[in-house]
Amino acid sequence: MLDIRFANQNRTIKGEPGETLREAAIRNKLSLYPHVFKILNCRGRGLCTSCTVEIVKGSVSPRNEIENKNLARKLKNNPNLRLACQITLTENMGELEVKTHV
Repeated sequence: MLDIRFANQNRTIKGEPGETLREAAIRNKLSLYPHVFKILNCRGRGLCTSCTVEIVKGSVSPRNEIENKNLARKLKNNPNLRLACQITLTENMGELEVKTHV
């Protein structure tokens, strides 16, 4: 199990290796989505960018093509942004801290 701290919510959850950050948050009843996107989101396909998080601490795998394409504008202002649905948790990540609703 991996510790994932959500700074804005001041909450730490446990994540399973192999699941995405989005899946871990949902399983732990922590919402990544702002406003209407709690209902209207792409369900983890990387298309809507409503699960954008900022990586504050920890190491995650490099961004994939979906993220580079869909976050291109936002990355100019903040290179630490990722899509929670595209981050696969691994054993060697260590402790991860993220900010949601960015």
